Amino acid sequence: MNFRSTLILINVVAFALIATYLVWRVISVRRNPDTKVAENLGPGMTDTELEGPRLERALGTSLIFVLVVALALPLYFIFEPDRKVRALEGFDERAAARGAVLFSNNQMPQYDPTKSLLCANCHGVDAQGGNAPFVIQPELDKCTDTENKSNLAVPECLPQQVAWAAPPLDTVLLRFDESQVYNILTWGRPGSPMPAWGVESGKGVLNSQSINDLIAYLKSIQISSTAAKDRSTKNAVDYRQNSAKNATDQQTALTAAQAALVKARAGGNSAALVAAQLKVDQQTAVVAKAQAWADQVSKMSEGEVLFRTNCARCHTKGASYFDPNDLRLAGKEVPAGSGAFGPSLRAGATLEQFPGLAGEQLQYNWIALSAPVNEGYGVRGISSGQMPHFLHLLSNDQIKAIVAYERSL
Repeated sequence: MNFRSTLILINVVAFALIATYLVWRVISVRRNPDTKVAENLGPGMTDTELEGPRLERALGTSLIFVLVVALALPLYFIFEPDRKVRALEGFDERAAARGAVLFSNNQMPQYDPTKSLLCANCHGVDAQGGNAPFVIQPELDKCTDTENKSNLAVPECLPQQVAWAAPPLDTVLLRFDESQVYNILTWGRPGSPMPAWGVESGKGVLNSQSINDLIAYLKSIQISSTAAKDRSTKNAVDYRQNSAKNATDQQTALTAAQAALVKARAGGNSAALVAAQLKVDQQTAVVAKAQAWADQVSKMSEGEVLFRTNCARCHTKGASYFDPNDLRLAGKEVPAGSGAFGPSLRAGATLEQFPGLAGEQLQYNWIALSAPVNEGYGVRGISSGQMPHFLHLLSNDQIKAIVAYERSL
């Protein structure tokens, strides 16, 4: 029981005792009426009786009540200012608990099959990011022809399922403010696996309180800016290392496929031989693609690697699912910065938006701080409120490296 509840209880008990005493006095007088003489006309007490134990009891009781008031009032004013803070903290804790249920999947203790939205399936049970299945629709002109639609002989016109990289959410409030996260949850990300969850969008099931509960949960699991910057640095290092490791792993897989082909030739089984040869041919193509990608990554500047690990998912089509091992995604990789959810940054577009030496600082501010919706940026730019801010995710030097890379496109 907290201090406020104790004070309320004391007051309730005091009023109850007073009310009981008054009722008892009224009832006792009515039950035993003095018909002979009124009390105020009867013989009174002597001075010895009045100034004896009776007076001491009255004074003692008064002293107790004075002490209670004298102690309670200062304590009340000491603890009262924190009551609102504690109430808000309690509200946030309960909201975060409800949000955890919405976020969780069946691998988490908060999972409730009637309420959970399975956000953790895509973003990870630790909210550090993951993958979401997504179907990419063909966009070539010839795929609009009826004879090419769903035609197995024209594989480039078939829908392709990819693994879309879902971003980490334990840093989401370091790159967006709460209103931006609210809009993302409400309206989703069209053209990506992120659905619209808000009833306001006409597509979702969550009211504003439920969306705020999800935000409260995300707020409770945010890591520090220092930890986020360390992760961003590690991601850039891993980006280079993983591409080289992947090329090596694919070459190892090719060697194993070639050994299997030799064994199939010796076995004399024509079906096994055809399958083994097909595997070698496919793996040879994968190795070529993986090695070409590793060579490309090895030549990337620091700014380009940081751009690809932080900015490309919005400014480069396919960056969220590009896989050098996936032969179904034929053709060259889309040029970095050519635009997707965000505008194209190529062909001098960045220099036009942020011209001159002053533009470099304005561009730095735009990347680091973004701008509220409908606020201006650069040359006649009007913010949509969707640009993340990277001040708490990247160091000053890393942001400057991204600025230099974007200005070189």
